[in-house]
Amino acid sequence: MVDRTAIEENMRKAVKAVRVKSLSDLIRGLRAAKGEESRYITTSLAEIKEELRSTDLNVKTVAVLKLTYLQMLGVDVSFACFNIVEVMSQSKFANKRVGYLAAAQVFHEGTEVALLATSLLNKDFTGGNPYVTGLAINCLSNIITAELARDLAPQVVNMLASSQPYVKKRAVLVLYKVFRKYPESLRPSFPRLKERLTDPDPGVVSAAVNVICELARKNPKNYLSLAPVFFKILTESQNNWMLIKIIKLLASLTPVEPRLANKLVEPLTTLMNSTPAMSLLYECILTCTKGLSHKVPIMRLCIGKLRLFIEDSDQNLKYLGLVALGNIMRIHPKAVAEHKEVVLGCLDDDDISIRRRALDLLSGLVTRKNIGEIVAKLLEYAQRGSND
Repeated sequence: MVDRTAIEENMRKAVKAVRVKSLSDLIRGLRAAKGEESRYITTSLAEIKEELRSTDLNVKTVAVLKLTYLQMLGVDVSFACFNIVEVMSQSKFANKRVGYLAAAQVFHEGTEVALLATSLLNKDFTGGNPYVTGLAINCLSNIITAELARDLAPQVVNMLASSQPYVKKRAVLVLYKVFRKYPESLRPSFPRLKERLTDPDPGVVSAAVNVICELARKNPKNYLSLAPVFFKILTESQNNWMLIKIIKLLASLTPVEPRLANKLVEPLTTLMNSTPAMSLLYECILTCTKGLSHKVPIMRLCIGKLRLFIEDSDQNLKYLGLVALGNIMRIHPKAVAEHKEVVLGCLDDDDISIRRRALDLLSGLVTRKNIGEIVAKLLEYAQRGSND
């Protein structure tokens, strides 16, 4: 016997599902409602609130997705926070992803229902699916509070031992947010974080370097014991951005440990002579200026490399080269004076900021031997300026 009531109920659900606007429909309608955007959004919000009451999880997910878009337009969607947690808890990955995205955008420090997500995040951290775990970690980094950091710190630290580099890398990165919100977790967790500096996966090592370098900004000397590990990475890694981070940290440690400066001369010289990356080369030069300024040979190498910046057609590189040369001039004016013709050439540059920087440099380059040449060039420059 056919259950007529069940058939009618299924037909009503099907008709209702057809009527549900997708995100694309919402966007098209909003674009078409020129001059009536506010009215259209108000109508859409009423429809979405009705959809959130649906027992169909897919309908509810689409509603949350549309709210996420409206939130980006500045619409207050805080009324749907509990519904977002519902979508986050679904087992279907596509739906769960929408829930986590919405939470990352909508939840903030004062969102009370965020605490309801603690057990859900714990569950997804240990669920076995690395992509679901990745969603949970990403969400935590955006919605983290002191309470969430305190409750979830042990589980995040446990993920550092995961067999999946994908999970380990994200766990390492979110630890920085955990430490900021709940500083008490730093001391017991740091040994596990330090182990990731020797991880076989370069992505995990890079993440660990980034976190430790950010932590070291406040008090570098607390991380002096890691200098040998960083020095090894410096001599072995090919990751330019990671090398820049390490060089910055080691530069901040040279005043604390003078012997470190002697150790850095060889690897920095090798990098400056071999790297094609101007960003890495510039960071090496800055480090030498700060911590190795008493090493004349490497400082002469820095000045020679800065000449490449100043002679480059890129105006930004040219300006950076003049700035760095000005820093070195305070320490080694005679060595910089050997390259006065490059600085004089910048007086003819079209960019006024470069011309001004070159003029600032010239005042420190004047000697008895070159004063005539410099004055003649300045008079020529002044005459040309008055004619213009």
